[in-house]
Formats: sequence, structure tokens, C-alpha cells
Amino acid sequence: MVQEARSGGGQRRAQRLAAVPGLPHARVGVDVPIETKFHPPNPRPEWVRRPGLISDLARTDARLVLLCAPAGFGKTTLAAQWRAGDAESRPFAWVSFDRGDDDPGRLWWHVVCALERACPQIGGEGILRALRVPDPKITGEVLPILINELAALPAPVVLVLDDYHVITECDCHEQVAFLLRHMPRSLQIVLITRSEPPLPVARLRTAGELAEIRAAELRFPAEQAGTLLESVADVQLSGPDLDDLVERTEGWPAGLYLAALSLRGHPSPHAFVRQFTGDNRFIVDFLAEEVLGRQPREVQQFLARTCILGRFCAPLCAAVTGSTGAADLIEVLERENLFIVPLDDTRQWYRYHHLFAEVLRGQLAQTEPDLVPELHRRASAWFQEHGSADEAVGHALAAGDLGRAIGLIADHWFSYVRTGQVATVLGWIRSLGDKQIAASPVAAHCAAWAAALSGDRQTARGWLPVIDSAHDTGPLPDGMPSLRFSAALLRGVYGFEGLKVMHESAMVATELVPDPASPWYALAQCALGFTCYMRGMPEEAAEPLREAAYGPVSLPLTRIVALSTLSLIAAEAGRLPEAQELVHAARDMGQRDEFRETPSATLVLVADGAICAAQGRLGKARAELEQALKSRQRITGSSPWPTLRATLLLAQVLLDAGDRDAATELAGEAREVLAAFPDGAEAQQARLAALERRLAAPPQDAVLAEPLTERELAVLHLLGGTLSVREIGQEMRVSANTIKTHTQAIYRKLGVSARSDAVEAARQIGL
Repeated sequence: MVQEARSGGGQRRAQRLAAVPGLPHARVGVDVPIETKFHPPNPRPEWVRRPGLISDLARTDARLVLLCAPAGFGKTTLAAQWRAGDAESRPFAWVSFDRGDDDPGRLWWHVVCALERACPQIGGEGILRALRVPDPKITGEVLPILINELAALPAPVVLVLDDYHVITECDCHEQVAFLLRHMPRSLQIVLITRSEPPLPVARLRTAGELAEIRAAELRFPAEQAGTLLESVADVQLSGPDLDDLVERTEGWPAGLYLAALSLRGHPSPHAFVRQFTGDNRFIVDFLAEEVLGRQPREVQQFLARTCILGRFCAPLCAAVTGSTGAADLIEVLERENLFIVPLDDTRQWYRYHHLFAEVLRGQLAQTEPDLVPELHRRASAWFQEHGSADEAVGHALAAGDLGRAIGLIADHWFSYVRTGQVATVLGWIRSLGDKQIAASPVAAHCAAWAAALSGDRQTARGWLPVIDSAHDTGPLPDGMPSLRFSAALLRGVYGFEGLKVMHESAMVATELVPDPASPWYALAQCALGFTCYMRGMPEEAAEPLREAAYGPVSLPLTRIVALSTLSLIAAEAGRLPEAQELVHAARDMGQRDEFRETPSATLVLVADGAICAAQGRLGKARAELEQALKSRQRITGSSPWPTLRATLLLAQVLLDAGDRDAATELAGEAREVLAAFPDGAEAQQARLAALERRLAAPPQDAVLAEPLTERELAVLHLLGGTLSVREIGQEMRVSANTIKTHTQAIYRKLGVSARSDAVEAARQIGL
């Protein structure tokens, strides 16, 4: 009214309306339009230009333009920018609705007044007269007159209905739908709403008569967010900080604007961004006033009690809230655009906008703090029943129900590990905390295995005493027969306490799990076989390794280790075709994404390197072994024994290739490992001693007048085995005559005339 008085036209308009015949004097005050309802917001300096969206709006000829998004997404601002832009020449009739307009007579009164202001040639008096009766016939009389007047316009007009979500009367929606069906081409309607309007939107979409802009298009990318922050707060954030803030707000324009207000004069923008959450007072006030405070009590309670869920569906919400109408309430939330984000195309799963959820959780903690643990327990039970262990564990931890959490972790850690999700299990363990793990041998069992699998040798060894001290009560949830078995297998697989303890523990583990139908049986056999191999007992290693490699329920990683170790044994015995067949089978399994980067898979590279070295392909052998060591060194706390084997093999290859300095360095590394774990390592000590004797001997060019070539060295290596000349040729993929030529050159350079003499002479000079 103040605005109208300032314009000088308000009083005259009221007098004119009061003089119309048939208008009851008592309704004059109601019929005086509020002028501010007909004006879009004035441009402000901090508004961020959105040229792409504005251009799309200016070009569309759709009957209905729908701007539908939650509060604070800049819908009204965008429409105002479109109206004021250079690309738009049509007049705009603008109506901003409020709750009082949820009445057919009042709604159309304001629409007609808005159109009359934008297009004075419209015969508004006749339409308003039809509205000034106790029971106006809007569909039968008012709208036909309005449509005819619009059809007669010489130029098109845009009708903007802002805040249409406040309109709930069915009659109002039916009348707007009638106008949409019969409107002339001279009119375009723009609906600005927070909720999905109950109008024939699908029909218009199918007919190509609908243009839509929703939350996804209205979110600010980093560039526009940076412009807003500079304009409002005079702050330029670094790229990572700006990306972080956009991620935290999910590009929500109002959230970014409120963050900018908080940033004004802040001493550390970087620290502010790291701390910006839903408990920011501006965010809380905005959402409490603009969103939550406008909802019915039932909706508010539903929002509060489901905000603890990272994602939700109707059955989950029903289980958590105890509500039988969860599906209907979710439908209301989606229709009302209450910061709900669909997570699938079938609209079964949803989540809340992150900041909105944080605000809800803050209010829940204040109003019903005692209810929070129970809500989490209900969620945990539902997720457990429906097969989502990760979320079941998370909610059990959030409820403070550590007993339940430990039980869930014990049930599921192994299935997560076998599918390459060790990091998830480690996250569960960290959430438990050391104090709780120390008090629970079952938790210590899970923690020790997760640590060992991730290469954390120190932590794994640290939990072993807790497992050892437990009184066994029977099988564990993951299928292990006992905690004693768990400790024995852990020591037998990883050998953190030396080869002697590793061997003894592996033997105990095989005795404690006699059932071949258990995957733990295969792993125990694999541990025993690998330990026998490392202790220089290849014959004793073969049978348990075959059990592990070909058992009906062996795990993929168990098969990889067993096949690779069998390949190493075959290669060292000179059975190269068999070694190649075994390593190919291991490599096929190791190429799967979930296993490619695991320490166990590096044994494939070690075996392949050993085969290449035996074939005289020193360059390829070096590449394979260096890659194996590089992969294992990324997890420095993994078992030292495969690393030791790769180190000694690579040192021999480097020495064969003439790189004595690099070989000497690797020998030193092997010496350090064996000094730290001497018990039971006699076979590896012997390998190292042989290597060091070769390093101590003069190089072949100092002993021989004419050194052997790399290919001759490879042939010499194979001459020490049992292969015939023809078989050596097949192994090296050359003819038997070529091998004979190399052999004659070797004899000549070594000063011998027979194969056995050549091998003995080579040994004497360190070849």
C-alpha cells in the first residue's frame, strides 16, 4: 500500500474499483491490489549472471516454463534476470503469490491485475466485474473472457506466477490447467515453484510445450561460486578451497551466498571453508525459517527421524520411524522439493542435501537426543537384514552399540577383503578404537588380519597377544575354527616372527582345520607349502601347494600364491614348460582389478622373472623382478619373505648382466632381512652366501680372455640342467644348430671340451 501511495495511483485505483456497479462496499479493501506483488525483485550487484540459462529461456517458445527447485536455488532471481536481459523484449506480467492467494477469486484477481499492468489494452474491467460476485464462474466465464482478450493482443506477453507452491486449492490448479489447455500463442506462462505443481506437466512435456529448469541446472559451478564470493565478501578462494566449498554446499546458491556473508572479514578463509557445515547460523536460520517452519508436524518429525540416514528408501524409513506412511511422506518430500535427491532412475532410493541433513541432525540432537541411538540401531538392523554390511556397521557404531558393531565386522570382514575392499574393513576397525579392540579378542582378530592384509606388520603383531590370550569358544563368524587357528594362520601366512615360527605355525594351522571344504584349509596349506619352499624343501612344499592351488573352495589370492610358488619350484628344477604353464594360470587370476595391486599378486612377477632368467632373457627378467619389488615396497610392512626371494633373484640377474654394483646393493638388503629373522632361514642364507661368493670372485672378463655373451651365459645356465640340446633350443626359441654353435663358443672360451666340464668350470669362476 505504501508503494502504491507513492506512485500516486493506488488511491485512484481503489476509488475506481469501488465505483464499479455490483461491487459490495465491504470487499473494497480486499480488492485493492498490493502493488509490490506485481514487481520482480530489483537487480542487485551480487547477482551472478547466468547467460546460458537466460539465453535458453529467451529462445524457448514453450507454453509453460517451469522453474522448479528447493528454496534458495535462485529461481526468482533467474526469472528477473531473464526479464531484464537484452535478449527479451516482451512485457512481463508478474505475480508473487502468498498464502492468502490460495483462493480462486483472489488468485485470478491478481493475475488479471498483473496482465492489465503489462498490457493496458486488455479489457480488464470486464474480467474483474465477472470476479466481483459471491460465486464467480471462473472456468465458465472469467477464463474464456481472459483468453479472448489475450488472443487479441498485438504482441505476446509473459505471465510469471512466482511462489506457486503456496497454492494448494484443487480448483486453482484445475483453472490454471484450463488456461494452459486453451491459452493463445500470445501468452507464455512461467511457474516458479519449490514443489512439483499438480498440473498436466507430463502431457506438455510429451507435446514439446514444456521448458524445465530444475535444481541440477541452477547449481553454481566453481566459477560462478567464485564470482559470488568476490561480489559479496570480496574474497578470492584458492582453487581447492573453492571446490571444497562448492562440494559442501552442492552448488546451492543460497548456501554459497550465506557462506559469503560469513566470510566477510574472516581472518582465515581457508579455515572457514574447512569448518563450514550445516551448523552455520545463517544456514540454520534460513532453512529453519524458509523450509522446516513451513512444514506440517508430521513432515517435520519424519525429516528429523530420517536425517540420520545417508541414503533411504520407504521400507528403511518405515523401519526407522515406525511409520506406516513412509512411502507417502517420501512422495510429499519429493513433490515439495524438500532438498531430497533421487539416487536412481526408479526413485526408490534418495538422500538429503548435505547441508539440509546437517541442519536436521543438529535440531534432532537438541530436541530428541535420547532417540538418536535407537534410530541408528533400527537402521543398522534393517541394513543387516537387507545385506548392506557397511551401512549396518556404520549405524551400529553411530548408535554406540560396539558389541553389535564387532559382531557385524566379524561376520563380514572376510567377504569384504576377498572382494578387494580392505580399506572399508580398516575404516570399521579405526572407528572401534584401540581400547575396544583390546577388550575383545574377536575384534583383535579382525583388526590383526586387516592390518596384515594392508601391510601394517607392526599393528598386526600388536594384536596377536590379545588373540593368544582368548579362551576359544568355537568357530568364528568368518568360518575360522577358533581364535587359536587365527593366530597360527596369521603367523604362518605372514612370517612376521621368522621362518622357523612361520613353519611351525603353518603346521599347527593345517592340523586345526582338517576340512578341505573350508577356504581356510586351502590358505593354511598354501602357507605351509610356501614356508617349506623358503626353507629349502621343495619336495615337501609341492603337495600342500597343489592342495591350495586346486582345492574346490580356494580363494583367488590363495591360488595365485600357490601357483606362483609351484612355478618357482619348477623353474628352479629346470622344468620350464611346467613353470610357464603354472605362472600363466596365476597371471590370469592376478589380472583381475581387485587383485592386481595386492602384495600376493607380486609373486606372479617373481615367478615370471625366475623363468625369464632361466631362459637367459635377462632384460625381461630384470623388468619383472624390479616391478615385483616396486609393488611390494609400496606396502613396506608386508611379509618379508616374498620380497627376500625377489631381491636375491634380481641380484643374480643383475650380476649375470654385469651390473655388479646394483647386485651388491641388493645383496646387502637381503643380508639385513636375514639378520633380522635368522631362525629357520638356512636355505636363504645359503642362497645369499652363493651370491656373495660370486660377487667376491673376479668378473669373468678378468678371468677369461674372451668373456661370454649374454646369450652364451643363458645357454650355459641351461646346460647345468637336464634339458637336451634340442630342448634347450625349444626353450630359447632357436634351432638346435644355433645352440650347438653357442655351446662350441662356450667350450672354447672356458677351455673345455665337454658339457659337464663347462658347467664345473663356470662354477669355479663364479658363473
